[in-house]
Amino acid sequence: MSEGLKINTGNENGNLVVTFSGLIDEDSNFSSLENKLIGNVIFDFEEVSLINSCGIREWVTFLESVDKGVTLTYRNCRQIIIEQVNMVHGFIRDGAQIESFYAPYYCEDCDQEHKIHLNVSDVKDGQAPVLKCPKCKTADLEFDAIEEQYFQFIK
Repeated sequence: MSEGLKINTGNENGNLVVTFSGLIDEDSNFSSLENKLIGNVIFDFEEVSLINSCGIREWVTFLESVDKGVTLTYRNCRQIIIEQVNMVHGFIRDGAQIESFYAPYYCEDCDQEHKIHLNVSDVKDGQAPVLKCPKCKTADLEFDAIEEQYFQFIK
C-alpha cells in the first residue's frame, strides 16, 4: 500500500506555502489546489519520499493548469526532485525559481553519505560549497555528483 501524496497549505509572510509529503505517483491528485494558487506560492518538497514516471506526468499536467500570473518558488527540493528538474522539460516552468535543495555529499573518513541542505546562493560558479562532515566534524565532504550536471537548474 502506497503512502500516497498529502498536500497541506499554510501562510508565510503573505505567501501561500504548499507542503507535499509522501509519494508523487499516478494516484496523486492536485485538485485540492484548484483556484487556491494566486500571488506568490512556495512549493515545499521536504517530505516527498519518491516520485515515479507517472507522478512526473501528473505534476507537469498540474503545473500547466496553474495560472501564468502565479510566482512559483520551490523549497527543500530532495535529490529526486532536483534530478527531475534537470531532466524533465516542464517539471519547473519558466520564471519559477528554486530557493533551497538537498545535495549529495560523501565523507571518506566515516564512510557516510549525507544529503546536505543548501540554498541556491551557496553554490558559486557552479561549484559545490566545501563543507565539514556533520558526523565526524573534521573531514571535508566530497560532493557526490557531477557538479555541472547536478547544478544545471541554477541559471
